[in-house]
Amino acid sequence: MNLRRIKLSFRVGLLLGCAVIALFVIGPSTVGTDDVGSELSGVVEVPPAEPEVVRSEVVLERDSTVEGVLLQLGFDRVELHSLIRAVRPVYNLNRVKAGHSFAMERWSDGSFKGLEYHISDEQYLLVQSDSDGYSASLCDYNLETVVEKFYGEIEESLWATVLSGGETDYLVFQLIQVLQWDVDFTAIQPRDSVKLIFEKKYLDGEFVKYGEILSVVFTRRERSFSAFLFENPDSGKKQYYDEKGLPVRKAFLKVPFNFDPRITSRFSHSRYHPILKKRRPHLGVDYGAPRGTPVLAAGSGRVVFAGREGGFGKLVRIRHPNGYTTAYAHLSQIEVRRGQEVSQGQRVGRVGATGLATGPHLDYRVEDQRGRFINPRNVSALPSDKPLDQKYWDQFAAVRDHFTDQLTSIPSVLPVDGISAAD
Repeated sequence: MNLRRIKLSFRVGLLLGCAVIALFVIGPSTVGTDDVGSELSGVVEVPPAEPEVVRSEVVLERDSTVEGVLLQLGFDRVELHSLIRAVRPVYNLNRVKAGHSFAMERWSDGSFKGLEYHISDEQYLLVQSDSDGYSASLCDYNLETVVEKFYGEIEESLWATVLSGGETDYLVFQLIQVLQWDVDFTAIQPRDSVKLIFEKKYLDGEFVKYGEILSVVFTRRERSFSAFLFENPDSGKKQYYDEKGLPVRKAFLKVPFNFDPRITSRFSHSRYHPILKKRRPHLGVDYGAPRGTPVLAAGSGRVVFAGREGGFGKLVRIRHPNGYTTAYAHLSQIEVRRGQEVSQGQRVGRVGATGLATGPHLDYRVEDQRGRFINPRNVSALPSDKPLDQKYWDQFAAVRDHFTDQLTSIPSVLPVDGISAAD
């Protein structure tokens, strides 16, 4: 028994001795609080998880109100009136439009994170919470602009050609806006052709809208019409010029429409009237178009008559600065008033069949400075914009030559699939 106690005491003493030696050899810096910290240094701290965001989106219907939409998104009346007041200096929410959308984000606990309203293809309203309640700002979408090319040979119409080439009707409208002073769209023939260089804008790889038409050449039989977009280096104003630096914009449009209508009756000093059943002068051109089609002012000027006048039915007359007068008859609706100043291309009414008319059409007439009726299709297209300032000629010539080379490089042969666009 005594021997066992002696052996046990010896072993305990030996262990204690080793511990003391270890303390002296290793040193005090490795023990105590530092030793604990050393062990904890290997622990990876995991940050708390981000709160979940709940997103809701509402598209405004035709009869929607801002208050109704915000209530639908979870605001109470106190919150929504506070938000509308805070936003008003930046954007008036009473201007919201049907078809546009609100998108709201809330944290998972229901608290407000942000609100977006889609204003246009390029801009949106952003509302966020701050210490005072709400803050608002107008933001631009980060759109990518891509320059593309197009070639089309007319078979039926310019409209059909552009759409069959994979583009939309909006590009047709833009193209007509550029060419309408030089090209009579009622006289387009098969084998006429168009080449253009234009911008397309994308958001996250999705097509959003067309940008500007940078240059175009329209070939009609043996004659070509060109237009090049040039930005004034001083004013920043952009304008289209032909290859000689003359403005594309003229005194009168070729036709008072935004498309290529059909001619149903031509200018004549002796035409058989389908209602009166006798021959009489028809001192204008009749364009057939669906009822309600917008009718445009052929040139800038002042409205001298807007109302009903005998067989013309609802009629608008415009006197222009060059002394000419244009008239638009048989309208279903008049959208200007006497004495009003109008701009070229502004809507003055809509096609109808008022007065002596067998169906919806526009009777379009032009009088010269002496009050003589002249054939609208023979009116001289006098420039209305100033020619290019000669001090900008070198800059313009560089732009023109660059795009001329680009237009020339577009193959004048349709590919197998009928689509010719895009570099």
